Amino acid sequence: MNKTLSNQKRKLTSIRNQVLKARDFALEKEQFSVTEAVLKALEAGQKSLEINWEEKGKTETYTYKHVRMIHVIRSYTLVAEFIENKTSETYQSLLNGCFCSVMGDMASAKYLAKGGSNFDTDICLNILFALAYLDDAYVEFLIDKLVYFKEAQVEKGKQPIFFSSSSLLPLVVFLYGNGEHNRLASLLENAYDPKYKPLDSNPYHNVNDAYKQVMETIFSEDVDVFRETILSMCDYHLANTKDSHLVDFNTLLWQYFPIEILVLLKERQKRGLPIDGLSHPLLDDFLPYFMDDFQISEQNKMILGTILE
Repeated sequence: MNKTLSNQKRKLTSIRNQVLKARDFALEKEQFSVTEAVLKALEAGQKSLEINWEEKGKTETYTYKHVRMIHVIRSYTLVAEFIENKTSETYQSLLNGCFCSVMGDMASAKYLAKGGSNFDTDICLNILFALAYLDDAYVEFLIDKLVYFKEAQVEKGKQPIFFSSSSLLPLVVFLYGNGEHNRLASLLENAYDPKYKPLDSNPYHNVNDAYKQVMETIFSEDVDVFRETILSMCDYHLANTKDSHLVDFNTLLWQYFPIEILVLLKERQKRGLPIDGLSHPLLDDFLPYFMDDFQISEQNKMILGTILE
């Protein structure tokens, strides 16, 4: 085994273990009781919740509004089910865990309130999930979140920065277009990249070399060219995976689940193009299952209903 492959496998093992630790934290008594209280309140039609805690002999009261209630429902308990036992059924758990992230952004967009994703990279990954497993109504809802992400920066007197401007955002445009009323291109007006360089309103003019290659070759009829592109994407993903807002994959969920690659494999198959012969440590967990349709769980249908009503 070459050194690069060995390091990649070690990194992925670390990511899986971190997901399991996050699951264990979420299942600790206090965290679990908050989640249970939130779910019961949502099921009862409540859009806010007060929880009393005993801390150092004092009773503290915490107020949860609707967006925060949804934000509390963590995905890692669901994602961990797939890590520990890879089946079609637990793949649905993984997808429902990702859908928790989508719903957090939807609630934030609806109420124009803090919650859901903190960075545009994560919002774009949620959009790519919607393109792979949901429909355009969800995509437009998530574009609302990107709009709010920019507006919130402007309201604070900041120059709006898009960390995804050279990679994930152009990929969203490549697969979906600019959305209703050209909204994605409009977002880039008077916006900047992480180095405070002004962005071109044409998303393709900001794209980096790695993602430019993806867009040029992902639908190639030459299977060797296609495979080379996917393997390069896998290497790029792992090279840009760490707890830093300056990289694309800064959230544990998306470090583990390479939705930006899987959505392209699905799009390629829709066009009748082959995806045979693929193998990479980043993808191998998902290749047997990723073409399965997504079945929203009853619990997630209930939560979604509180957002859409």
